[in-house]
Order: sequence, then structure tokens, then C-alpha cells
Amino acid sequence: MRRWVLSTLILIAMIATSCVRRGARQSNKLVIWQSYNDEEHQVFMQIVDRFKIANPGIEIEVQRIPFDGMEQKVLTALAARSTPDIARVDYAFVAKLADRNAILPIDEELISDLKGHILKAALYSNYYKGKFFGLPDQSTCIALFYNRKIFKDKGIKEPPKTWEQFVEIGKKITDGRVFAFGMNNSLWWTFPFFFSYGAGFLTEDGKTCLLDSPEAVSAFALKVNLYRKYKIEGGAWQAGAINPDAGFRNRKYAMIFSGPWSIKSLTDAGVPFGVALVPAGPAGSATTVGGTNMVIFHKETKDLALKFMKFLLTPEIQAFWANELGQIPLREDAIPLIDTAKHPYLKTFIEQMKYATPRPPHPNYTEIELTFNAEMEAALSGQKTPEQALKDAVKKVNEKILKEEY
Repeated sequence: MRRWVLSTLILIAMIATSCVRRGARQSNKLVIWQSYNDEEHQVFMQIVDRFKIANPGIEIEVQRIPFDGMEQKVLTALAARSTPDIARVDYAFVAKLADRNAILPIDEELISDLKGHILKAALYSNYYKGKFFGLPDQSTCIALFYNRKIFKDKGIKEPPKTWEQFVEIGKKITDGRVFAFGMNNSLWWTFPFFFSYGAGFLTEDGKTCLLDSPEAVSAFALKVNLYRKYKIEGGAWQAGAINPDAGFRNRKYAMIFSGPWSIKSLTDAGVPFGVALVPAGPAGSATTVGGTNMVIFHKETKDLALKFMKFLLTPEIQAFWANELGQIPLREDAIPLIDTAKHPYLKTFIEQMKYATPRPPHPNYTEIELTFNAEMEAALSGQKTPEQALKDAVKKVNEKILKEEY
């Protein structure tokens, strides 16, 4: 009996020890979850190899996760306590993770060497409740894409620089077969309108939505009027309609908003396109910001994780990434290293990023967006005035979403 008890105790101890060892993190190893496409993945792995050469003895395990499945994968891993050391997540997901204390804050002094060089809109997409909770690995914005052939056929020499010119040009282009513009209906795609009029999104404390201001109403009224009053937008925002991207490729829409991700497909399709800044409103040109951040989950590997993330943000690596993929570099001092002859449109996107306004990170951003999308569609379809739609959206957001402690 004693032997059985002793054997049982030893077995329990061995199992417990094994569990501890399995749960322990290796200080010289990083597990990274990333969601890059095939082309980006190849470049990322070259960067990983460069880091390992510069840091002998470091092991890095890279796991690819589908972009659309990353959020659920991370949430599942949190429940199972099987998170990686670093994960690449969408901007909008950072605040949700930080709000759950699922990721580690980064001491500001540890990234003081980056703050003067990294694009502010990208860096502050990680800033929540007075702390940074990650570092950007990829940032993008939208600009105005236009069909050069359509413009030439209509005798239009250059893209519009202001919203007034946009409407004027739009009337010349729209002829029943071709519409001047095809647009998306979502809050994210509407931010360039709002910001070009000087409208704010949320108060600094994140407790109040500001998109019912006179500036916001004027901006949204312009967007609605492009479809309802001026009739130069082709209804691309409607369910079942030809979406902006497809309509731009088949010459239904002469202008759309899009980003660097569209360059390759449009080039391969032989579309004669150009890229210009978003037309300026009373507050100038403006754009919204999208992208992804690297976040850290474990204290044991925090130092190594931060070292790798900062390596991604060195001027040389940022220039390598931009030149290989035609994407916007995150460091301003990497811009002189960019081959704009190879990627001529990058110059426009780099310029557009100067007018980028980051949306304040909020754990309930998705709910805010969905609320606005429904109300904005009501205005676009004529059920509400732009002013009433924004007023109703802001009321719902303030009373049902932002009333909880931020």
C-alpha cells in the first residue's frame, strides 16, 4: 500500500513538473503569429533570418494565421492559455486586448528612440488609456484613384484637388454609362470626409462621440449629395451593387478611394489609373488609417519580443519592406531610401499619410462602426437627413456603447 501511495505521489509530481515545463517560456525563443499574404510572408521570413543572424542563439517559430481568423484564434488561445509571444493584430483589436489585460504595456521610455521617427498615426494606434500596448508593423491609408483614360476622353487634365473641383469634374464625367465615383458606406471609409472638414471622432477620454458637430454634418451631407443631389456617385454602397473595386476595373466608376493594396491587381489588369490625394475640404486633405500592430503576451519573453519588434522598425528594414512590397514605410527617415522609380505611387501615399488622422483606440470600435453604418445608409437611401442620421447614431453610441467606463 505504501509503495502504491509513493508511486502515485511520484507520478503526480512528474505530471505537475511536466505541466510547469510545458507552460514555461524560453527566454531565447519567440513564437510569432502573423497573418501576412504569401508575398509579404516571404519578405517577413527574410527579415526573421536577418534578425537571427544579428542575434545568434535566438530561435524564432513563425506560425501563419489567416488574417480574418486572427482575432478568434487569439481569443481562443487566451481562454486556453496558449498565446504566442507576439501576434500581429488589426488596429481595432489592440484596445480590446488591452482592456482585458491580455497584452503587456510597453514602457514609453523603452520606445523613446522611435517616437520621433515612426509615423504618429501608426504609433498612436497602440495608445490606450495613457499607455502603449504594441508597435505598428504595417500601416496604410486611402487616396483617390482615378482612371486616366476616362479623364483624357472627357478633356480633364488633372484629378480634383478640392471637393468643389471633385463635384465639377464629376458632372463632366457622369453620363449614364459611367459614374464619376463609386463609394463604400462605412464609418472607416467616411472618415476622410469627416476629417477633411475638421470634424472630431471621440473626445480624448473616449467617452463621447463628436460626429454630430456642424463640421461632421457638413462633411456627411457632401457624401450623401454626391449620390442624391449631384448624382455623380453610382450607388456602389448599396447591397448587391457593383462594388467600387470591381466598378473601377470595368470603367463603371472613374474614381474610387483605395489603398496601396490595389496597386498590383490594377496594374496586372491593365487599368490606366493614377493616384492623387483625397480632395481637400475646409481642413485640407485627409485620410483614414488602417493597418496592423505587433502585441506582446508574456513577461518572460517581453524584452526579446520588444527587441524583435524594434528591429522591424529600423530604417534599413523599413526600406527593405517598402521596396520589396511597394508599401508605406513606417519610419520617416526610411523614406529617402525608397525606390520611387520602382514604386511610383508610393510617393503619393507617403504624402497622403502626412494628412492621416488615427481613430482613438476603443475596445468597442466595431459596435460604434456598425451603429454608424446603419444610420448613414438611412441617409443615403433618403430615409433620414444627414443631420438626423448622425444625431441618431451619436445618441445611440453615447448612450449604449460609450456610457460604460472607458
